[in-house]
Amino acid sequence: MTRWYPSCRVRVVPVVLATIVLIVLQCLPGGTPADTPRVLAVGESSVTVTTTLDELNGDTASFEALIAAPGGAGISLREAITAANRMPPGPRLVIAFAIPTSDPGYAASSGFWRIQPGPGALPPLTRGDITIDGTTQPGASGLPYPAILLDGINVYEDLGLSNGLTLASARNTVRGIAVVSFWDTGVVMSGSVATANTIAGCFIGVHTGAAGRQPNYYGIEIRGGASNNLVGGDQVRDRNIISGNDNAGIRIDGSATVSNTITGNWIGLDPAGVTAIGNTYYGVQISGGARNNAVGRAGQGNVISGNGIGVMVTGSNANTIQGNTIGLAPDNLTSVGNRDGGVFLVDGASNNMVGGVSEAERNIISGNGVPPSAFGQGVFVGKYYAADADAARLNRIQGNYIGVDASGILPRGNYRQGVLLSEKAESNTIGGDDHRMGNVITYNGLSGVHLVGTANRVMRNLIGVGADGSTPLGNQKHGVRITGDGNVVGPDNLLAHNQLSGILINGNNNVVQDNLIRNNQRSGICTTGPGSTIINNTITSNGGADAPWDECPITSGVSVINSFQTLISSNDIENNLAPGVTIQGGQRNRVLSNRITANVSGGIVLTQNGNNGIAAPLLLAVEPTEVRGIGCRQCRVEIFADADNQGGLYLGSTTARDDGTFSFAFVAGDTTERNITATNTDENGNTSSFASAVNVPEVSTYLVYLPAISH
Repeated sequence: MTRWYPSCRVRVVPVVLATIVLIVLQCLPGGTPADTPRVLAVGESSVTVTTTLDELNGDTASFEALIAAPGGAGISLREAITAANRMPPGPRLVIAFAIPTSDPGYAASSGFWRIQPGPGALPPLTRGDITIDGTTQPGASGLPYPAILLDGINVYEDLGLSNGLTLASARNTVRGIAVVSFWDTGVVMSGSVATANTIAGCFIGVHTGAAGRQPNYYGIEIRGGASNNLVGGDQVRDRNIISGNDNAGIRIDGSATVSNTITGNWIGLDPAGVTAIGNTYYGVQISGGARNNAVGRAGQGNVISGNGIGVMVTGSNANTIQGNTIGLAPDNLTSVGNRDGGVFLVDGASNNMVGGVSEAERNIISGNGVPPSAFGQGVFVGKYYAADADAARLNRIQGNYIGVDASGILPRGNYRQGVLLSEKAESNTIGGDDHRMGNVITYNGLSGVHLVGTANRVMRNLIGVGADGSTPLGNQKHGVRITGDGNVVGPDNLLAHNQLSGILINGNNNVVQDNLIRNNQRSGICTTGPGSTIINNTITSNGGADAPWDECPITSGVSVINSFQTLISSNDIENNLAPGVTIQGGQRNRVLSNRITANVSGGIVLTQNGNNGIAAPLLLAVEPTEVRGIGCRQCRVEIFADADNQGGLYLGSTTARDDGTFSFAFVAGDTTERNITATNTDENGNTSSFASAVNVPEVSTYLVYLPAISH
């Protein structure tokens, strides 16, 4: 049939067969055709919204009925959604826009159209396969923001129902709409049937720029079992600007809410990506046991900056956070920090992944924390809301840049720690089994990593240097600080150029193994906690800072302060600008089988009755193949050769007799070093300083000529 309008003609063709293509001619005021007629895909049908008024007096039995009998002011968005829901399942339905500039909702100074539903919310999309496309509005292509503004200021429903657009069915798309000022949520995807929906190219909570903050409570919610939905996309035109909302920009909630993807969006910024228009609490919040959701993906991340917290995961498992910029502008250089921190995994959040193995999965988590925030970490894991919360366990933080820009070289530190594994953070991993899993953690305002929780592991990271492994940036306190118990630092971390110690240990029974620890301003490692194990590390060129510091008032390659049962074994401790090892107070600290050489002020120094002031051995005789001396009863006596008076080459050990005497044989030529020294370690595990060195006599060689024997 054909229906005549005052200024244009539209032929309505009922869609019966999938082979029919329907063309809708949109008309501007005065009968001028729109920029380009929208060509629908095979089988699609469309209705065009022509008024901003919120009316429901047209025939909404179907699109065909509504086009034939619209309301008095034209076709409203409410009528279009109502008609779409009443159509039988089948081909996609498109709700387009061609509202004239004579409409009362047109803002001539800004060139957009404001639709204000109310007092009731718009009906949810229940049919499925519906597209609401604001980019079809004539003139939309020339604007830096959506031409269609859905404004919820007049919607007053029961709590939780004052929403903008609700997608309660599958395969719907919302594109090119601004959604602002709804008391509850701008766009909702809810229920198990809400699957495979897409929100793209929209402004949520903001419209015309920095002055255009018009918050919803939540920007977008995915909840109640909604799954496999997409917010954003991999093209620039798919980018959503989700900013200025009163709680979270995006909330994903519920144990059955799974496999949703957030990618390619700017969350917390103005449309130019320059100025913060933060979501008050969170850029993205994942809660209530939601799982297998993706915030970003390889090479298609979000920019999440200027919010309260960038990404908050609470009590939810197996989610991934990959490829995002969190705390910087889209240029990956300018700081637009999230106020309280970048990524938080808290209160039972477990088995989540932050980063990944490939460069494309890397997050840049930098510039977060604004004074006087009590938080301000790049990554926070542990207890946050409730004292009795479950532990945050088995989370992996891998391959990220934390405290630097996208080059990995320019400093863009987080306000406090780079990574804080706080109370109730258990068995989490920073880094991984492959060097590609290591993070760059540098130039942060406190320590690079702080371990308060238990049984966590730090492996194969660059802590205090740039991504090139050499640019000295440092963290403002320690490379790693450990106040929890049973944590492991190593293998293969590089901890260098940190302003205090490479590693400070205050907790119990922690292990530092197989790391390179160099050029830190105070000690390479300082431990005040009992039961520390320090093995197979290279600890070099540390020290040089003069100012005392309460938690570790001395400097050494390894400093042990008022601690007990420390094991320092099989390390290479050399060229430190202080003693190799200092034991100040404390008892039963063993220093065994190390290479300790060329350190300023001595190899092993005992102060304040450290290790009960155990005496070093007395070397009585050193021969080319044997050393003899007096140690202590049943002590382990370790023998070293050195160019000076330390332990540059470990030759082996023997046990002193009951009278304290010992002897140790070695092969002539085992060492080119000419001095022999030794240490005592008694049965309680106290190790002495080095004995006074004795020079090894040279072996004399004599040639004996025998007369020839004639036959």
